[in-house]
Amino acid sequence: MSSIGYEAHVDRARVARAKRWNGWILAVSAIFAAGLVVVSVMMFVDDGWPIGILAALGALAAVLSVVAAVQRGRAQRLLTAGGEGLALAVSDDGVRMAGAPLIPWSEIVFVGVLDDRSRSARMARLPLSGVLAGAALKAGSGTLLCELGVRDGTALKQAFAGAPGSERVSLWDPFDGVRRGLIPMLLDAVLDDGTAQQSAQVLMDAAARRGIPTARFTGIFDYFSWKNPMLDHKWPTPAA
Repeated sequence: MSSIGYEAHVDRARVARAKRWNGWILAVSAIFAAGLVVVSVMMFVDDGWPIGILAALGALAAVLSVVAAVQRGRAQRLLTAGGEGLALAVSDDGVRMAGAPLIPWSEIVFVGVLDDRSRSARMARLPLSGVLAGAALKAGSGTLLCELGVRDGTALKQAFAGAPGSERVSLWDPFDGVRRGLIPMLLDAVLDDGTAQQSAQVLMDAAARRGIPTARFTGIFDYFSWKNPMLDHKWPTPAA
């Protein structure tokens, strides 16, 4: 790979659509949650506890929808921050995302990909969940997750220096003296489908050439079993 390497650019139409849908979902869910909280309180006061319980559960679901909408917005900012159109760059030096500092190859402990397209397609065929799943995808949920395991997650968080992607780095328990980090990229939330697939493959190929573990999965539990032992010593290592 040359020093220039590979660059993936944002699909601006896709990102704009996702922001619109995410904004609508966030607003409707917030209003719905507030209304159901009022209804549940009124029902409990008037001794209508069965309806109150149902309203409270509905309010909880709406709150979770609000949380999901906020998380989707944060996930997008990791690959769209700066507004210059460059989502991801892969070079001899390492990996850079729009909303993140350069991550050197020496700091990357694995590159994992979870391809959720088949499960999402099955969900889309169901009556109620299909409508909800379709709305979530349009709002930027994505079906192609690419994650980088980072040797020193604390140092990476500090290197962001307040950049908007820092909240996407999750820290794990101490591992060989430092806390490893995990940085997720929902590639097809901001890239067109072809570029998203290409980007995942470029990252995996570049990592493999440097002896960094890589793998691609379609099942979430198999993926967790593969990646988590590289983040947490306490996680059981899968049998060979």
